[in-house]
Amino acid sequence: MTAARLVWVDQVPLVFGMDWIPVLGDPDLARAQARREGASHQTLSGNPPAALGLARGLAARQACWSAADLWARRHPQGTVACVIALDAQTWHVLASHEGAVLVRADRGYPDPGLAEQSLETLRLAYPRLQILPGGTEDAALLGELARQSASVAPLTRIGRRFGPPVALALVLLAGVGGWGWSARGTMPTDAGADERRAWDRALTQALARHPLHGGPGTQALLQALAGQPARLGGWVLQQTRCQPGADAGWQCRSEYRRMDPQADNRGLIQAAPAAWRLEFPALDRAQAVWTLSWAGEPLDPARLPASRLIARDWASALQAVLPAFTTLRLEAPQAVAVPAPQDAQGRVLPEPPDLPRLARRALKVEGPLRSAELLVPLAQSVSWHKAVLSHAPGARPGLKTSRLILHLEGSLYENRH
Repeated sequence: MTAARLVWVDQVPLVFGMDWIPVLGDPDLARAQARREGASHQTLSGNPPAALGLARGLAARQACWSAADLWARRHPQGTVACVIALDAQTWHVLASHEGAVLVRADRGYPDPGLAEQSLETLRLAYPRLQILPGGTEDAALLGELARQSASVAPLTRIGRRFGPPVALALVLLAGVGGWGWSARGTMPTDAGADERRAWDRALTQALARHPLHGGPGTQALLQALAGQPARLGGWVLQQTRCQPGADAGWQCRSEYRRMDPQADNRGLIQAAPAAWRLEFPALDRAQAVWTLSWAGEPLDPARLPASRLIARDWASALQAVLPAFTTLRLEAPQAVAVPAPQDAQGRVLPEPPDLPRLARRALKVEGPLRSAELLVPLAQSVSWHKAVLSHAPGARPGLKTSRLILHLEGSLYENRH
């Protein structure tokens, strides 16, 4: 997380360059994530909240306001963006969709051309993006944002966790309580508690078979695929196929064709990365076997978005990026099965009424590799099962066409409670 920038406008401190993440479930879970990210301040944007803004490096006692959130509040409908010149070296992009900050906006650039290029990238996901003028109107817009802060609560400071002295006191208190129970003798075994522990173990074992790749894992996969050499020693990439292995890492195989008459196996071996294991099934074919280490994250029911939010907010976000893909399909939810545990006599134990009920939806994606970046902010509860990158050197690049086409298959997980 980069440090945010504070800009004083008419004695009002406006914050630029916050990190934004989508809110797909309970906002309280998003706030907990803010603490894990090491942020000093936070704010929620949208009604209902659709994005969480995080800032680092701001003074603890300084009341300040997010410029991006103020901009979003000014535009409760549609998708609207602008570029503001904060100084001679910084052109800052603000963008919102239906009154909420876009997670890929609120960024500063050292060149106006780079700022304009970022707007065109946003337009891929939001074809109806409206870009408002800046230039000589920048000072006036900043003044309007500053005046608007009078009716908006400032950023919320994120308090510290319990320090070591408090934690030690809690441990000692727990120890005293445990001694008290011990002095009274061993409590009788509760059959209901044993049944619950059996179900908890069954749930943990079932969830272990569904590790999440999430946003970071998706980003790592895309970067690894984008890093595959298209041409190497007279050989041309045809396709790369990746699947998660038993250790939750990716097992990948890239196929190359010998296109240069002067190319040979020796030249490819010399040019290939050291981590590759090369195989030559034919004189004009080579296969590079490589791995991407990504352990995945355990499936935590408490952090999964609710089904109603998936249907309303997540699906809406997916619909917004549809124009950048040739295929983007989300199937109906299917229950995640948890095998019922049994007692010593082989009888099925009754299921606890509050046991998490989870579901997953099959997700299929196909389109240009560059478009897949739009999926990263939406992938918090996604697990990928298959990735295929195809290389077509003769293809003419367009909105939905590219020389590098990516096919993804995975599952989106949700909480049905």
